Amino acid sequence: MDILFLLVPLSVMLALAVMGVLAWAVWSGQFDDLESEGQRIFQGEKNQPGADEADEGEIARVCPEDLIHVNTEPEPKEHTPLQLRQPRDFK
Repeated sequence: MDILFLLVPLSVMLALAVMGVLAWAVWSGQFDDLESEGQRIFQGEKNQPGADEADEGEIARVCPEDLIHVNTEPEPKEHTPLQLRQPRDFK
């Protein structure tokens, strides 16, 4: 029975803390626009904030180091004998 003197005030403080966090979220604008964040996933990277891209009339600057691995053939993988076996011809 003595534990109730501890649990009741703790549960009241927890409930007040949850209500305080919810009130802060509402007043700080966390729930103002629920639709645009869900639609942002369908937009391209063009509309992403902070996307690095050139303006339409500007030439994009590319470093030669960025082009090292562009259009190169992939290195051949080692094949195990199991992968090189041909299927049997069943007649």
